[in-house]
Amino acid sequence: MPATERRATILRDSFVEFHDRYLEVSHRAAGRFLNREWAQHQVDATERLNLHASLVNSAVEACRLTLPDSESDARRDWVATRLRYVELIADRIDLELAETFYNSVTRRLFGIVGIDPELEFLWLGPTALPADDGTRGEYRIFPVETSTVDTIREVLNHCPLATHFTDIECQSHLVASRIDEYVGRMWDGIDSIEFLRPVFYRNKGAYLVGRLRWLNRVSPVIIPLVCTDAGVRADAVILTEWDASRLFGYTRSYFHVLCRRPAAVVGFVKSLLPVKPVAELYTSIGYSQHGKTNLFRALYRHMDHSNTRFERARGVRGMVMAVFALPSFDVVFKIIKDHFPPSKHTTPDEVKRRYKLVFDHDRVGRLVDAQEFENLSFQRDRFDNDLLDELRSDCSRSVTITDDEVILHHVYTERRLYPLDLYLREMSRDRARAAAIDYGNAIKDLAAANIFPGDLFPKNFGVTRHGSVVFYDYDELTLLSEVNFRDVPVSDNIDDDMFDQPWFPVAPDDVFPEEFRTFLRSPKIIAEVIDSRHSDICTAAFWNDMKDQHQSGQLPDFFPYPDEVRFGVTGQQPRMEAES
Repeated sequence: MPATERRATILRDSFVEFHDRYLEVSHRAAGRFLNREWAQHQVDATERLNLHASLVNSAVEACRLTLPDSESDARRDWVATRLRYVELIADRIDLELAETFYNSVTRRLFGIVGIDPELEFLWLGPTALPADDGTRGEYRIFPVETSTVDTIREVLNHCPLATHFTDIECQSHLVASRIDEYVGRMWDGIDSIEFLRPVFYRNKGAYLVGRLRWLNRVSPVIIPLVCTDAGVRADAVILTEWDASRLFGYTRSYFHVLCRRPAAVVGFVKSLLPVKPVAELYTSIGYSQHGKTNLFRALYRHMDHSNTRFERARGVRGMVMAVFALPSFDVVFKIIKDHFPPSKHTTPDEVKRRYKLVFDHDRVGRLVDAQEFENLSFQRDRFDNDLLDELRSDCSRSVTITDDEVILHHVYTERRLYPLDLYLREMSRDRARAAAIDYGNAIKDLAAANIFPGDLFPKNFGVTRHGSVVFYDYDELTLLSEVNFRDVPVSDNIDDDMFDQPWFPVAPDDVFPEEFRTFLRSPKIIAEVIDSRHSDICTAAFWNDMKDQHQSGQLPDFFPYPDEVRFGVTGQQPRMEAES
């Protein structure tokens, strides 16, 4: 077999193996849900996250053995390989994923900096998302001919989980009554209800994702399902773009969705959430690498159509990361600094490990998804001079600055948030108080998810456009199991309390929650809320109780939608349930 054909076949076969194994892991989600195998589902999620990198690395090594030693000859041969690869994948219904897989191999194989249009697939123009008429493909149309309840009954009967429902008749009436109430306030009726065929699974939940249609208008209708001892039942109905957007948010773990044509699923969800970037939607259904590709293209497309400059992000300057942003682009860029002050007992490698921990972990709506990039390149004149000075002095290991360009050798991107410390000072008292309350809730949710943020200062948290408080500074983040929470010992000698240093022995992993009160005092509203609503955060008992629950195999319920949309639930806090 000629070398070109061999390389193209290696690429094609490696991609096919990746996506087949990816779908095989996603296929397990239904069984995990029905058997309530929550811990095993988390193991599956981690396995799936690492598949892309594993198969890409294998393809890189296999292809490297077939390339000439000369760089110019290798490039020439790779261009021919790309042309043959295009022929091999042209008829695939997951074409966009195949292109991303090829780009990942190419960038690693040739160490591409910036973009290389000769070697990469790089289209910065518009791309059509697939659509169909609902008679085949990824979604099904259910006409509303008699009543909403009749249509919902048909929806549930066609659901892959139909035989496991506790009472389809009862569930149909519950769901239909919510839809009728909602539609009655905005439309004159419904022509049809359309649902994606695959079920979306995440953590302990399953979701039927659809849309209501009247004339040329559509609105989300998402039915969250839970699995109980009695069987599967509807837990809520999500009917607003606002709530649906939170369900697909960048602070949540990725869904497991069994679909061979993900672009069609993304196109359907995009019709419900027009403001949500396509990159985030691909990422939300588990295709994080293609989500990165879309973000990469969106960024470079934006650079071509704007003239704003990168500048330091708002908020307190970090001691571990340099953080900057384009004012016109809703993303922040974070680069690890070369050196940290003595107060930061960590290393660049430890910071990377913590970001990987967040990538692998359940983010429970309280941790921002971070995308890791290498060798991004931009024109130097697109950077503010003060920012260039900071990057030159603090980040020389990760940034190269030439006369014409700035190369970011290693950088994380996150969605831009409103820093909590600024939010509390700049917003009205009502909004500030709501954010302060949710700040405490965020710390508790992280603890329930086995995460200790490490640095609890408000400057390390941000507020989303939905008003949720989330954590985004991971340089001291760790698992609860790695922390020893202690009460401050009481001394019999009054002079012991006068020393600058503790009179008792303190190990590196010791944390004294009582001391949280000393810095959870500013601004004043934080102190008020911590004292009145979240004082237990400042006790070792709270944290040790969370540790005990995790060590005994208990996993939390986190509902990614408000209590008011749940059936028969008001004001309920997330509860801990023993693993089945």
